Amino acid sequence: MSSEYDPRSVRYLCFADARRAFRNGSNTPRAFLEGCLSQIAEREPDVKAFVMVDTEGARRAADASTERWVRGTPISDVDGLPVAVKDCYDVRGWPTKVNSGLFDDRPAYVDAAHVDALRRGGAVIVGKTVTTELTMAAPGPTWNPWDLARTPGGSSSGSAAAVAAGMVPFATGSQVRGSTIRPSSICGVIGMKPTHGAINRNGGFDPQPSLNHIGLLGGTLTDVWEIGRYLARVAGPDPGCLPLTGSNLLPEPRKPCRFARQYTAGWPLTDDVSKATFEAYLETLSEAGVEIIQPGASEELSAYEAATAAVFEHHSVLMFWEARWPLRALLDARPDGVSDTVRDYIARGEALTEAEYRCAYARREELRARHRDLNARVDGFITLAHIGPGQIGQPKVGTPWYCDASSSIGAPSFNVPLLSVDGVPLGVQIMGFEGADADLAAIAHWMLSVQRAPDTGSV
Repeated sequence: MSSEYDPRSVRYLCFADARRAFRNGSNTPRAFLEGCLSQIAEREPDVKAFVMVDTEGARRAADASTERWVRGTPISDVDGLPVAVKDCYDVRGWPTKVNSGLFDDRPAYVDAAHVDALRRGGAVIVGKTVTTELTMAAPGPTWNPWDLARTPGGSSSGSAAAVAAGMVPFATGSQVRGSTIRPSSICGVIGMKPTHGAINRNGGFDPQPSLNHIGLLGGTLTDVWEIGRYLARVAGPDPGCLPLTGSNLLPEPRKPCRFARQYTAGWPLTDDVSKATFEAYLETLSEAGVEIIQPGASEELSAYEAATAAVFEHHSVLMFWEARWPLRALLDARPDGVSDTVRDYIARGEALTEAEYRCAYARREELRARHRDLNARVDGFITLAHIGPGQIGQPKVGTPWYCDASSSIGAPSFNVPLLSVDGVPLGVQIMGFEGADADLAAIAHWMLSVQRAPDTGSV
């Protein structure tokens, strides 16, 4: 990995490429894992992406996978995949601490749904990654692999950093506001937030279930999509939701006809260099024949833009209302176990009235209706994934302003790592329509295929 980020040529670990090598005998899961462990040994002291690494357990799993591949009997498409799990999800035998003093070292009894699916498929669970306090407050110790003076973003901090540092090809995350798209932008990796509920995210700490999504972070779009489809097939969706659908293989590239440009609440806070870099990218899309529609092009788009710019007003009410339990119960059990920030969140939730909650709920439903009404008019929505590169110094996790809308709507979104500012990553965010994750993946595939150098391997 070079010291300066170049989205056109950067190459991360890719499990799809490794799987082909397993099949033809030119590589093995144990050898692939050893490369990951070597990178962890080299970079983890500085990056600090992991809460824990289970070296011996990972080696045992990789050895078992190697035997299956040698016999020509792999269990699944993820057999031998080294994966890191965000420390808000349960992994059998390991504690779930969520970077908080509220939880002890008691090991989880069973795996979270997606971890169970990975383990059943022969994946190699390498370790658990750092998150912010309770996925919503104080940052952990992780730094950005591209610039160790910068934040990796949050709350899926360690997952994004582990992938960007070449420690693993894939990691899981979560998102209530910007917790997957933001760190993937800041660290320069692929981030996917599927349609809400499309991949089962049960099993662990989840204080805002109507808002929370599982997050998928990887070095390549191929891995993110294909592993996501595997999880949807085996773990299924959240109860009462429809699963992620589409081809098991990454959809073929599809050039969009038109994108709706979004500014959200993030644009006024974005630095001038990042603004200019994004505008230049939009111009390249226009030159390639993609129509970029501004919010003022119609009354419907204008009203939608205004609603997305104000989304935090109702999204925050829903967050604080839903977090009242379990946070206040946990705080009662361990009064000294949270930061002042979390204490404030609990107090704000307890101060809310039913009328305020009903109003916030209605505004979210109105926003979702406006979004659905635009389905026949545009292929998707495009904006930045963050207000600029990761900020220098901690405690900072970045801002969620560009990500609130897609999280509140529950529509799929991707961070597509296409831009750089000052030699560090800045991602482009695209959002689609509920249930149309595969179509959005095809568009992301086209965007990457146009941008990437032809010899950089899988996209």
